[in-house]
Amino acid sequence: MPNRTNLSRILNLILSTVFILSIAPAVVAQKKFHIDYTVAIASTEAQLFHVTADVQNINEPRLELSLPTWTPGWYTVENYFKNILRFKITDAKGARIEPTMIRQQTWLVETKGLDRIKVEFDYRADVLALNQAKITGDFAFFTGTELFLMAANHRNSPSTVRFETPAGWQIASALKQTDTTTFTAPDYDTLVDSPTEMGNFDLTEFEVEKKPHYLVTNPAGAFSKDKAGKFAEMLAKVAKADGAIFGGLPYEKYVYFYFFTQAESNAGGALEHNNSFVAFAPPGQFATPEMIIETASHEFFHLWNVKRIRPAEMWPYDYSRENETPLLWVSEGFTNYYGNLALYRAGLHTREQFIASVAGAISGVEGNEARAYISPANSSVSTWVGYDTPVAFGISYYTQGQNLGALLDLSIIHDSAGASRLDDVMRTLFRDFYHKGKGFTTEDMIGIINRLTRRDYHDFYRKYVSGVEVPPYETILGYAGYNVETVPQQSFTIGMSVESTPQGPMVGRVFRNSPASRVGLRGGDQLVSVDGYDFKTESPKALARIEERIGKSVRLAFKRDGRDKIVELPVDAQNDAGYRLIEKPNATPDQLRVREAWLKAGR
Repeated sequence: MPNRTNLSRILNLILSTVFILSIAPAVVAQKKFHIDYTVAIASTEAQLFHVTADVQNINEPRLELSLPTWTPGWYTVENYFKNILRFKITDAKGARIEPTMIRQQTWLVETKGLDRIKVEFDYRADVLALNQAKITGDFAFFTGTELFLMAANHRNSPSTVRFETPAGWQIASALKQTDTTTFTAPDYDTLVDSPTEMGNFDLTEFEVEKKPHYLVTNPAGAFSKDKAGKFAEMLAKVAKADGAIFGGLPYEKYVYFYFFTQAESNAGGALEHNNSFVAFAPPGQFATPEMIIETASHEFFHLWNVKRIRPAEMWPYDYSRENETPLLWVSEGFTNYYGNLALYRAGLHTREQFIASVAGAISGVEGNEARAYISPANSSVSTWVGYDTPVAFGISYYTQGQNLGALLDLSIIHDSAGASRLDDVMRTLFRDFYHKGKGFTTEDMIGIINRLTRRDYHDFYRKYVSGVEVPPYETILGYAGYNVETVPQQSFTIGMSVESTPQGPMVGRVFRNSPASRVGLRGGDQLVSVDGYDFKTESPKALARIEERIGKSVRLAFKRDGRDKIVELPVDAQNDAGYRLIEKPNATPDQLRVREAWLKAGR
């Protein structure tokens, strides 16, 4: 008979072995779903990326893959699938799998019995724009929305991206870098909100709060080293001013992508991302740090406002369709306001410049007839109709929100006896909504202001946000001891919109009974010059020439159907009512306290 002690040991060993064998498959099954991407420059001549998505650790019978239809921040549907060539899917053995397209840009893949598939396609990148991709002989640029697929139910899964580029090319990406060619993202939203540029460009590195910041400028040599150094100093000051509001900078690194050239579509200007922004600026010989810092200040504040502090309708983003929200007057308008406020707090603008920006927003709203018909909330919702194309009758929620931002800031300071201001609203939205993984509503925002001021702001929102009543400027600006004065302003009108194209500016819409219509200009005419000033390379001078010829004419050269044409274009005067803020000579101590709180807090 075996020894009982030995028998017990043998039995325990057998049970332990069985237990280990029984849990081994479970351990394997718990491997996390992830996607390894390879983005290669397949052809600079044909302007093709080759994208490979190695989808691993699949544990479901069907997998739904989709490509975004739009890029957050640029509110137009682009349907990036139109640029895809040779889309195919194979299993781990290389056997072809035929997916089923169940919606636009969405594929259903049968994955029963498969734990790994490979998706491959080419992507034609032939448009340099904020929401497009481009490959040339010496650089390539894209944002993740154009190239990366989302796997349904795996939005929070990590990804790795490896780049294959021609010899000697640099890589600058908003993604987290692990080696010279490999980058990572913790989730899909970070992956697609991270622009990448490869090729030849200038790079200026600087630190803010011990975090690396990178200024990427293209073409190489377009923006001089001295200008880049000065601009970096200004960017650092803006970052510190904004960071002071929220208690620091919410990223590991930040990248500023600048193209000193014209965008090749209507998507020009600048566009914010999770820890970067992309901007188009005038050619480097014309651009100065002082000229481009205002846009930079606006885009940097988006780091918090809209990238993190986001309307509930956009949390999370639905990349398959338009995401309408009544709160873009906050997302963009407050960002306009803080863009100017940060420049003032950073010492880059004077008090007079900041006050002029507040008056300019009043002029922009009250000088537009549409303000009596379209509320800030409604203009926010309707942005998808005409974000980058003209509409017959509209008003900018950027300007409407900037105007309301100043009025709310002053009202909160006044009503809280200086204890709070708009900064506190933004901090609360950041802490109580972003950090808790959710978006905010109009009612959420009103509740925050009510708690800070111990007053009910529902009436303010009813009248001036969802309504079209004229705000009580004299009363609210009077809190800080300012009078609001009307001043006549004269501007020019030629009666046409202008659109950007790869060939240069082009006539968009021509308005009835306008100077442009009277001389026979048409949509699609390619603008060449004004009195000898080239529209493509000397646009600031061309516009200045038109403005100085109010009441007279300019010699406009353009092309139509390949033929050169010249007309004498009248420049009509347009009289508008502008506004300016004047300090009251007899401001009360209370008014002076509000003024000081408004203009000194945060400096």
